[in-house]
Amino acid sequence: MKPNPKSSVKVMSALLTARPEKQGEFLQTLQSLKGEIQQQAGCLECTIGQEASGGPEFFIFSVWKDLAHLEAHMDSEAFRILLGATSVLTSPAGFRFIAADSAFSPQGFLGRSRRVAS
Repeated sequence: MKPNPKSSVKVMSALLTARPEKQGEFLQTLQSLKGEIQQQAGCLECTIGQEASGGPEFFIFSVWKDLAHLEAHMDSEAFRILLGATSVLTSPAGFRFIAADSAFSPQGFLGRSRRVAS
């Protein structure tokens, strides 16, 4: 699960659906990781959200200065914890890597979800 090294990938997103009985536990894990991810070198933004209805669907969205910083994040303890937390999901985590220029704005992506306060 590594981004294409020839691309200009700077954005990583994942849509994650927790088992209903594990929803609270999963949300706590995401909230605890958000601050740590935001402090990593090269992280321009990290947003965590939950389905607008409060359901078990979550997303994590991070924007990185460059591919090297994104790859360093993927080798970090915070990312390992996130991967471990995916054991409470209803299906495998689907991480997506998005090429974006400096004018990229996540607002369209965030439209149907609500942000989760840290």
